[in-house]
Amino acid sequence: MPTTDLLILAISRQPGGLTVAGMTTERDPKTGLRWVRLVPADEPLQLDALRYADGTLARPGDVVRLQIGEAQPASPQVENVTVELDEPLERVRQLPDERRTAFFEEHLDLAPTEVLGGRQRSLCLVRPDSMTATVKYDEETDHFDTTFAVKILSGQVKEDGTPKYLRSREDIIVTDIYWRALMRDWLVEDDSLMFNEAELRKRLGEIYLVIGLSPKGGPRILGVHSVPAYDATIDPENL
Repeated sequence: MPTTDLLILAISRQPGGLTVAGMTTERDPKTGLRWVRLVPADEPLQLDALRYADGTLARPGDVVRLQIGEAQPASPQVENVTVELDEPLERVRQLPDERRTAFFEEHLDLAPTEVLGGRQRSLCLVRPDSMTATVKYDEETDHFDTTFAVKILSGQVKEDGTPKYLRSREDIIVTDIYWRALMRDWLVEDDSLMFNEAELRKRLGEIYLVIGLSPKGGPRILGVHSVPAYDATIDPENL
């Protein structure tokens, strides 16, 4: 397997474990850099597979060096690649706060409709043009959910020259484990909260989202990024 540097942009829950997605150094005309989703041969990634030699966990914004194998496209997840993580991850560097805005702006998806409309591929980086975040916890069932409702420029225009927007008809579930950890901290003693765009920007600054499609084509928010980066501590028992 060739050795590749990967900027991690999503560490996300999936049935049975976690999924990791990010960009390699290969160029791509629509996304700037090539998206990949890491797919182990045997079973979904577990949290311990994402630790460095010092025991700390990988997090979005880290650049790691690893060996990825052949593409394993499974529509709409055409970005899937095989990976072996038998050894601790090697961290090369981190995306610094002073570089975050420039990087995200340079690599916004130029055709998000191919993901959210046509399902021709399954990963995109977007900057919401409006957003609302919700958090809900059911103490009786111990069920925790956090979602975003968003409106996103599609990159297309109407006949009258005005821009077209992609709108989510309903809240999109967030599976980013770091965002979920942050929302658990914000929830404190309440059982539900809603944050409008102004509140989110006041607390976090500019926000960018990694939206992905499940194998069945449903949208999920796999990564939530802010400038500057927010800090969240993972509880392995509550991902």
